[in-house]
Amino acid sequence: MVEVYKLMQRHLDGAKSGDAKLDQIKIFSTCIGHGVGTIDFSEKVLEIPECEFDEIVAHGGEYLKFKIGNLSRYFEIEIFPEHAAQLVPQMLECPLKEILANLKEGYLVLRKDFQTSRT
Repeated sequence: MVEVYKLMQRHLDGAKSGDAKLDQIKIFSTCIGHGVGTIDFSEKVLEIPECEFDEIVAHGGEYLKFKIGNLSRYFEIEIFPEHAAQLVPQMLECPLKEILANLKEGYLVLRKDFQTSRT
């Protein structure tokens, strides 16, 4: 199974206290080990059976095969709006195409779910 997650909100959005020093401590303490400077909350927006995902890749263009075709190799792929703009014209009609077409900000993560992939 391929799971599609979408960034829904950022942990620090609207969390300003007005005290710059306190805000910096909050940011530092919530970001240790995260590596990107904010803690993001993503929500699963779609599940795609592997056979359907393989069909999407097989019938896609060169960029689509390059960008999402290696999911089995990397296990997780991030898709930003600039990637989505290139993927949409190369993709079969499917729910993933609709989600990509509406991605104007934030990002998606495609993740291979090994629990359901083994069965």
